[in-house]
Amino acid sequence: MTNFWLAIDHADDALFRTPDSSDIRSGILDLVATTPGWGIVVRPTQGHGDVRRELACAGLPDIEAVDDLVVPERTTDAVKVGFDDHEAACAPMALAILERLPGYDRVFLEPYCTTPDCLDDLARLATRSRCGGIVLKLKVNDEGLAAIGRADVARASWVARSDGMGWDEFSERLPQVRALGASGVMVGRAVWGDTGEAGQDVRLKTIRERMHTIERIFA
Repeated sequence: MTNFWLAIDHADDALFRTPDSSDIRSGILDLVATTPGWGIVVRPTQGHGDVRRELACAGLPDIEAVDDLVVPERTTDAVKVGFDDHEAACAPMALAILERLPGYDRVFLEPYCTTPDCLDDLARLATRSRCGGIVLKLKVNDEGLAAIGRADVARASWVARSDGMGWDEFSERLPQVRALGASGVMVGRAVWGDTGEAGQDVRLKTIRERMHTIERIFA
């Protein structure tokens, strides 16, 4: 299964609207469906069009407690869950999340924590758990990169998240991200966020070029 994911599960629908109120998501879905090696992250209630099931990931709303987790009807082979810092540390919460999401081929865990000890524990959980394929989705801002550098996350599979960065900043960090052991990206606005005012042809050309840039960095 791919380690390159384009995300369109953001909760703010306005981000996907062009000045004439067109929705750019259908074009992005079509682009991913015809780009080998890429998957798409969608909301659980959102269709994933012609993208094959194994290349679609259900992006669940971020949670602050396990009881906030709403388990969707399964229409994808992968699922992504973001969760906030937790008083009992991240790993116990991650384990509780995994226990409520059996059967998925892949679970992407997106901690908002950047504590090296927590990242170590999550990496250990990801490599020892019997819950199937677990991938960490980690911040790569300055704080996140510093924590990754101090933690031992190389033992686990992990991908980089853009966390609101623009394309220039995110792409400049990718060589360092790759050197720290990331296997890919799960990225949204950094790739498509500034393309809403462009015409569709220019928008899709820009997104496609950025996807190819990511592929080259991780080749």
